[in-house]
Parts: sequence; C-alpha cells; structure tokens
Amino acid sequence: MFLLIAILVIILISIRDASRHDSFIKRLCRFWLRIMGIRVRVEGREHIDPHGTYLFMSNHVNIFDSFVLNAYIPNYVRGVELDKHFRWPIWGTIIRKYGNIPITHHNTKAAIESLNIARKTLLTGTSIVILPEGHRTRDGKLRTFMKGPFHLALNTQVPIVPMAMVGAFQIKQVNSLILRPGILTFRIGQPVPYTEYKHLAVDELRDLIRQRIQELIPQK
Repeated sequence: MFLLIAILVIILISIRDASRHDSFIKRLCRFWLRIMGIRVRVEGREHIDPHGTYLFMSNHVNIFDSFVLNAYIPNYVRGVELDKHFRWPIWGTIIRKYGNIPITHHNTKAAIESLNIARKTLLTGTSIVILPEGHRTRDGKLRTFMKGPFHLALNTQVPIVPMAMVGAFQIKQVNSLILRPGILTFRIGQPVPYTEYKHLAVDELRDLIRQRIQELIPQK
C-alpha cells in the first residue's frame, strides 16, 4: 500500500509543483496513518494562521513523524531532513521531488549551506519544519537540541511554533520492529514571535524552545 501511495505522489509532483497537490498529499498521509492503526488527535491548531509563515519545531520519535507533521500542520511546509534519507529507495525520490532540504551532521560547511537554503525558503513565505534533536529518541525523552535551527530563526525573524507528538513512542520505538496501533496526540503550541526571542542568544533560544516543547509533553 505504501508503494502504491508513493508512486502516486511521485507522479503527481513530477507533473506539477508539490504545492498544487498539498491538500491531497496531506489526505494521503492521514490515510496511511489510519491504515497503520495510528489515530491522531490534534490540539492547538487554532494557535496558527494556515496562511502564515512559521518555523515549526517538534520532538523526533519514529519513522511516522514525517507523515504526522505533513498531514496535520495546516500550512504548506518543506522539511529539513537528514541527508542520508535522500539516498533511501523511493522515500529519497519523494522528499527530493517534494523540495525537502538535506542536511548533514558531519560537515559544518554543508550544514550551513542547507540552513541558508532553508532561510531563503522561509523568506519566500514557505514555512519550514525542523526537528532540532536531529535523531529519534531512544527512551521517549527529549534529546539535546542542536544550535543550527536557532541560528536559522534569528536570521529569518519568523515565529517559532513548538509542537509535540505525544504517544508516538508507545506506538513505535526506533530499535523495535513492533508497531502497536494506538492514539497519538499532536499538540501545537503557541507561536513564539520574534519580538519575544530577538534579545536571546542562540543557546538561550534553544533552551527556551526546548522548554516550550517539553511543556507540551505530559510528565509521568
């Protein structure tokens, strides 16, 4: 089923720009999640303008994150994604044609170039989604955040939207092949406008957004 959906998406975005098919592709992502037994509840969608430009940031849990984010962020977004994903069969073709931006963790100069592409994308009015942990969680807890996304925010002055996928770790863990169908709550927090963070250093902004995302995740 995924192969059929993937082929359809590749055909669509090969014919016309991905933005022309965005609403349909969002529906396909929701359909795929339902097939996998993942029911998504969205909270906080009223916090954002679907026509606004934002830098969306979320926790990083499992392989379904991309589907949840693309399906339930109402805005047209492009993602910053690890460069090795672009070499994966089928998936790499989709995200390359879709306009996602590859980034490496091992080459500072190349990473800066990727963030410059993301900056230009934001300045054209297209929102960006980025997962500042850089890697999926191994224990369900937030990992340390990288600094790059926060340099991007300060350079573009766009509002940052903290988000959290709650329950995703119970559904699928990175080192397990087991999929446990269940409910995933996707929480969209209040945007943090540039006026609120313009006086902060990169480290301070990183810590602030990490705290805002952590506040969206219930503590046991």
